[in-house]
Amino acid sequence: MTQFNFRFQKILDLKGNEKGFAQIQMADAIKQQEAGYERNAIIYQKLAEAEHMKKEKQEDGVNISELRMLVNYIHQLQEQLLSSNRELERLQNNVSRSQNHLQEKAQEEKTWDNLKQHKADQFHEQNKIIEQNFFDEMASTRFYRTSQSNIAERG
Repeated sequence: MTQFNFRFQKILDLKGNEKGFAQIQMADAIKQQEAGYERNAIIYQKLAEAEHMKKEKQEDGVNISELRMLVNYIHQLQEQLLSSNRELERLQNNVSRSQNHLQEKAQEEKTWDNLKQHKADQFHEQNKIIEQNFFDEMASTRFYRTSQSNIAERG
């Protein structure tokens, strides 16, 4: 009995490799996004601390230059937060793109794998038919020989 050989196996292997690469890209995009969230949280925490410090110093009384430096620091943190939010949005878009790319590659691989399975099923069905025909032929030949030998013994 012959073994099934899928003629497009190299394409299926390529699609599997592409899917694996897309998974790696997706994981990398998610790691970058998580790092972005951590940076954003740190900036937000620094901003909250600076605002709290400003409020305390205003209540306690502080000279104008120190308060001005603190206000400038707060503005700088607010700009960093805006920049970090834009970066987070970019990272989220990157995650979405990599997720869509991964879904596309997984679908392509599944399509080729389904084709392979269909061709394998057809191959096995054809082999069953060929095997059945062979056994039918053997049975017919045996029946014919047996009947000829019975006729020869009677005749």
